[in-house]
Amino acid sequence: MSNENVKHSIRAVATLRPDTAGGKKDKENTSGEDEKVDKEENSSTANALIALAEKSCEFFHDERGNEYAVVTDQDIRRTLKLRSKHFRSWWVGTFYKTTGRVPNREALSNALSVLEAKATHVNSQLELFNRFAKQGEAIYIDMADDDWRAVKVTATRWELLDKPPVLFRRYSHQQSLPDPVEGGKLSDIHDHLVIKSNDDKYLLEAYLVACAFSDVPRPAITFHGPQGASKTTTARCIKAITDPTLLGSVDLGRSTADLAQVLDHHGVPCFDNLTRIQAWAADMLCRGITGGAFSKRELYSDDSDIILSFMRPIIITGINIPTHAPDLLDRLLLIELDRISPQRRLDEATFWAKFNEDKPKLFNSLLDAIAGTLRHLPNITLPRMARMADFTRIACAYAEYAGIGSRKMLSIIMRHTARQTEEVLAADPVATAIMGLVKNKKTWTGTATDLLELLNKTAPVPRPHEWPRQPNSLTKRLNTLHSTLNDAGIRFTKAKGRKNGRMLTIEYKGKPPSPSSSASTAPIHEDSTEDGKGQSSSPESSGEDG
Repeated sequence: MSNENVKHSIRAVATLRPDTAGGKKDKENTSGEDEKVDKEENSSTANALIALAEKSCEFFHDERGNEYAVVTDQDIRRTLKLRSKHFRSWWVGTFYKTTGRVPNREALSNALSVLEAKATHVNSQLELFNRFAKQGEAIYIDMADDDWRAVKVTATRWELLDKPPVLFRRYSHQQSLPDPVEGGKLSDIHDHLVIKSNDDKYLLEAYLVACAFSDVPRPAITFHGPQGASKTTTARCIKAITDPTLLGSVDLGRSTADLAQVLDHHGVPCFDNLTRIQAWAADMLCRGITGGAFSKRELYSDDSDIILSFMRPIIITGINIPTHAPDLLDRLLLIELDRISPQRRLDEATFWAKFNEDKPKLFNSLLDAIAGTLRHLPNITLPRMARMADFTRIACAYAEYAGIGSRKMLSIIMRHTARQTEEVLAADPVATAIMGLVKNKKTWTGTATDLLELLNKTAPVPRPHEWPRQPNSLTKRLNTLHSTLNDAGIRFTKAKGRKNGRMLTIEYKGKPPSPSSSASTAPIHEDSTEDGKGQSSSPESSGEDG
């Protein structure tokens, strides 16, 4: 091709090529218009999402500052956290069903921010409960079913409510309670258990009732006994009619934060097959029983805290009692189980088939017992109280309903308290040494240094890990054991000496008389309870060890 032809071709191509500068401006105009359209669409979608949510939801924030919605859909009211997959799934699904459109991420985020602002700054704060709630004179129990029903129990009756006035916090591990079926009595649960003594049977029944009284401290029931005594099975039976869960039992965890979360997320936490409870866990369990809180830093935040608060009835199992820490032992309800004989042992399938058949009746009987306890509670006046005073009153009120009698129940609880004292004295080497000292001398006076030197002479060899090495450690140990020693008839006082510093005086006043049941009401007979039915025995259990 000649040079002239080449130049002609280049000019022709240049003529066909679009103006570069003009095209750039057109792109910018098109992009700007598209952005404007997108923003308008996002704004329109976000507003539609907000309107949809406001039509079906009531918004609020809980006592922890988290935002929630009470969603009414198909006549079922559900309490869902705004930043949960359950609320998002309902929200997006309903929007698509209504409009035929799928909202984009930006519209969802913007709409959610508005709903959270409404829940936090416009609407009120409401308290959420876990499984049990005490409001005024009524007790509410979350059924944890798909219909979000709850049972309302008063002194006169109980009823299932489709739309309860109290709100519950739900967790994915929770399972539903059985629909109650009339028939039977609460003591029928012993048909499936192997509890050793009648006293412990009464205490178990009282504990079951007390689980529902969420506004007062309740003890941690502790099942102990040899291998093959169905401790795990017993705990699972208790959970089945109070707080059923997919997990069954849980671990103490490795830190206070782990244990605090377990206590917060379970209505009746169950710790199975414990060998030993370490000091940090014992302290947290004490707080979980009598009421406490735990603070942890909010995720992705420098200065915001999340406060977990809890007061729970707890279940513990172990071959031996897993703690002898006086503070925790005071809060335990010790229930001894018998080993199941080979002749009475059942396979798992047979045992649970029988128990599950009775479970709706047992739950019904528990609701009746809670109502009866509420009925008798205002009239309970006791001459003395055990350490868990609120539980003592509830147990005595239940005893009046069941025909056991409040005086007999009080004697049972006081005997149990004496047993707790004996457990500490037998397991604590310092307490044992103090007992040996004062029983021989009756009265001893001296400094903590003098006392430690004296106790070292009779200390076991090798010395236990918890044996005090310094006088100040001994003083702290005596402070811990003060209530237990006092229950055993040992008093110690401190006084400032002129030359030798702080002086200790230890006196043995004699062991207080054991609580007697001689003044108690007569044992239960077939027609002694309010429903005309007495206690039953003949327990049986599955072949599961532990």
